[in-house]
Amino acid sequence: MGEKIDGIRKFFFTEEDADFVHEQSLKVLAETGCVFDDDKAIEIFKKHGAKVDGVTVYFTKELIDKALSTVTDSFEIYRPDGTLYSMGKGSKSMCAAGSPPYILDNDQFRFAVMDDYVKICKLVQTSDCLDMTHLNLCDVYDIDRNERAYHMMAALLKYTTLPISITSLMTAKEDTGMIAGNLIDMVSRFIGVNDGHVLIGCVSPISPLAYIKEALDALYVYCERNQPIQLATCSLPVLTSQASLLGTVIQNNAELLAAITLIQLIKPGLPVFYGNTSTSTNLRKVSMSLGSSETALISLATAKMAKYYHMPFRTSGALNDAVDIDYQAGVESTLNLMCGALSDVDLVYFAAGMLSGFNVTSLEKYVVDEQLIKMVKRLYKGMAIDKTKDYTAEINKVGPEEAS
Repeated sequence: MGEKIDGIRKFFFTEEDADFVHEQSLKVLAETGCVFDDDKAIEIFKKHGAKVDGVTVYFTKELIDKALSTVTDSFEIYRPDGTLYSMGKGSKSMCAAGSPPYILDNDQFRFAVMDDYVKICKLVQTSDCLDMTHLNLCDVYDIDRNERAYHMMAALLKYTTLPISITSLMTAKEDTGMIAGNLIDMVSRFIGVNDGHVLIGCVSPISPLAYIKEALDALYVYCERNQPIQLATCSLPVLTSQASLLGTVIQNNAELLAAITLIQLIKPGLPVFYGNTSTSTNLRKVSMSLGSSETALISLATAKMAKYYHMPFRTSGALNDAVDIDYQAGVESTLNLMCGALSDVDLVYFAAGMLSGFNVTSLEKYVVDEQLIKMVKRLYKGMAIDKTKDYTAEINKVGPEEAS
């Protein structure tokens, strides 16, 4: 895949590569289909003429094309202070860490608590590098799980003014749709708007090729309440997708197209981020290998496919497999952040603060990642070239170095 220059393969897809992935994905969706484990989704697809067998939906090219015709490449979202923030068209928005259960504290891992959450809120708010925050900056084990999301949202609204992304997790008392709706209500009332975009909701498939009811319950609410959705497929090659990276990208693209189609059938024009967090697999530990080169390669392929569909692109940032803030953490974080951020990205998740995959956050890692983000943002600007200026004047004035 990709062109070769002087024998070195480009790391990004060509338009022809994207065509191939798209055609292969259409074949998967037509012949194998995608599972939607909820009656409401099944009825929506039936209404629009899709072939359905039990909970498996089969897609025609025409149905997918119809959905893709209504996607948007940019939108505005409210910050908690009532101002608007533009996303899409290469906005390169840097989002804080999300969902780690542990925090690194005095060289020890421990479960995070609400006091840690507030400290991270303040760190994120005062950062001159981060543009967005996540509801699940860390889990908070000293708060009842049934109330946890609301305590975290209250802290976000109190301590930050950044746009908010959420992942709705079910509890013993409420399903994901109820929690998503309540969180939207909290932010809407705080800002004082009724129908605007006030947060971004995350929805993920279960690879291979399935969306469970818990994910769909939240998806319906985001659509009904006019809130942008960030899709994030995540496969483990060999385990939940084939060993081939390209095969994984094709499967992931099919999973994303299936959800994009459902979203656009429910709410045409609703902003959707095209996202993929698949990595290589550590088969010894049966876990993700986020610090691998394959993670970066999948990110670059994802960027091309998002642009192919004229959709905002979400990737992951300073991710790594390190268990300390060391050389490994720096190298792997740099690789992932650079490859994603230089792909004309719209949203970088986990841009700072993560260790050990998605497991650990660290205040110190936030600080060192900020420096990395600054370096990447400098690269965005490129080299200033003014062709109206004669650059030789100063060179000639100084002249050559005299021989000693």
